[in-house]
Order: sequence, then C-alpha cells, then structure tokens
Amino acid sequence: MNIEYFTPLRGAWTRTKRILFHPFMLETWLVMGFTAWLANLFHGGAFGIRGNANRQDHPTLLFHHLGAATDRFMERLSANPGMVMLVVLGGILVLMIAVALLWVSSRAKLVFLDNAVTGRARVIEPWKRLGALGDSLFLWRLGFGLASIVTMALLVAGAVGLGILGAAGMPGFIHRGILFFGLLGAVLALAAIVLLFIRLWVESFIIPVMYRFNLSVLEAWKVFIPWLQQYAGVFIVYNLFVIILAVVFGISVVVVGLLTCCVGWLVLALPYVGTVILLPVWVTYRLLGPVFLEQLSPDFSLFPTAPAPDGGDA
Repeated sequence: MNIEYFTPLRGAWTRTKRILFHPFMLETWLVMGFTAWLANLFHGGAFGIRGNANRQDHPTLLFHHLGAATDRFMERLSANPGMVMLVVLGGILVLMIAVALLWVSSRAKLVFLDNAVTGRARVIEPWKRLGALGDSLFLWRLGFGLASIVTMALLVAGAVGLGILGAAGMPGFIHRGILFFGLLGAVLALAAIVLLFIRLWVESFIIPVMYRFNLSVLEAWKVFIPWLQQYAGVFIVYNLFVIILAVVFGISVVVVGLLTCCVGWLVLALPYVGTVILLPVWVTYRLLGPVFLEQLSPDFSLFPTAPAPDGGDA
C-alpha cells in the first residue's frame, strides 16, 4: 500500500478553502473560529524553565538549597493556618476551573470536527447531538492527564529525592551523578514523546473514529489499535510529519512577528481573535487526520458529500 502524507494535506487544504473561502462568510469564520478556540483551550502556549544557578555551584549544593527552601515554606504554612486554608481553597478553585474547561474543550472538539466535516458553522445543535461522545472524551482526557502528571511527577520526585540524599552525603552519589541524571533525562524524554504521540493520535484519529461510528473513546481505541499494530511505522511517521508542520508553522509565526515589529504576535496572542485569524490552519489540521485515514480504510470516510457552507445556528 502506497501511503502518502502530502496528498492528504493537500486534500485537507482543498476542503478548507471550499468551506472558508467559497464563498467567504464572516459568520462562518466567527462561529467556526469560536468552536476551534474552545476545542484548543489546552493546546496553546508552552512551559519554559529558567535557571539562575551559578555555574560554579556544585549540583549537591543546589539540591541542598531546594530542600532548605521547601523547609522554610512548610514552616511558614504551619505558623499561619489561615494561609494554609487560602492555599487549599485556591488550589481547589483552580482545579475546578481546569476540569470545567477540559469538559468544555472535549465537547467542543466534536463540535469543531462536525463543523469542519459538514462545512456548516453550528454550535448548539452539534453540542447537544454529540454531547455523549464529548463527555466520554472528557473522562478519558481527564484520566490520561492525571496519569501523565503522576508518571512524570514520580520520575522527577525520585530524581530530586536521590539528589537530596546525595547532598546529605549518600556514598558514591557524586561519582555516579552525571550518569544517573543522563539516564533520567533520557527516560523523561522518552516518556514525553510517548505521551505526545498518544495525544496526537487521539486528536487526529480517535476523535474522528468516535464521530464516524458514534463510539466511546475506549471503543474507538479498539477500532484504531488494529490499524496501529498493522501500520505502526506509518502512524509514527505521521506524527513526525505533523510535528515538522508545527515547527514550520511556528517559524512562520516568528517571522511574521519580527516583520510586524511584534504587532503580529500581539494580535495572534489575543484569545479567540488569534484563532479566527488562523482558522484556515486549524481547519486544515482538523481535517488532515480523517483524510489520512481514508488511505488505510476506504470505507472510513467522513465526507460522503461535498461540504455546503452555511451560516448555521450559533
């Protein structure tokens, strides 16, 4: 079987142009952009870590400082019960908001896919019709997110714990420290790659399978796993292809920002507004996975008829 990667991309872009530009309807852009923005609430931004450690500091000294700072923080909390209550309540509030946004995002992913497939910008009707699928996706994402956090936290906590023990004089730690942290970095990188690949497969394939066959997340995985077992290399290359596209897109955004003296960055960073401006990119990416799957299973098609743009019932 001859598997193409650029051909599905061209097919997704062709459908995107048909939906958004033939004809151009501002209402379609605004409504579909809203669903895309909700669907990607947890996809924007990146986490950065900066370090101010002096290059002459010994690694064990850094762990010592970390342990001392933790002790001071705990002492302050124990001396101020009111602060403990505020911290707990603030944490609960943040957690509740995050869970609520995850639920909205999960439902919106199905709504956005429905909009992209049908070419009709709607919110209310698909929100109700696809609600059960969205709820299933929400529960899976919640469980997967918690499992990912716990896994990474355990790896990091184990490293920090051993580092603190080493700072306290654990025999032989200093001599094996470089090797240990090198292996830890490799394990963390591998875990991050696996989690990223699973996330990309869910976005590109699991959600379309759910939509196509009206299946829960676990049932959709049962459909997808045989394909993954048979075409493992194909799906890995697909993820690498998507990552390369994301890098190229990121470089393009950087260039636009530099050419516009950062004005472009500020506009694209605006919630919802940036998503509407980049809607052709988001719709193309949303359609890429389903179009790609048609190569592996001709019966799998989300596009029985050509899209018919419609203002919809936002």
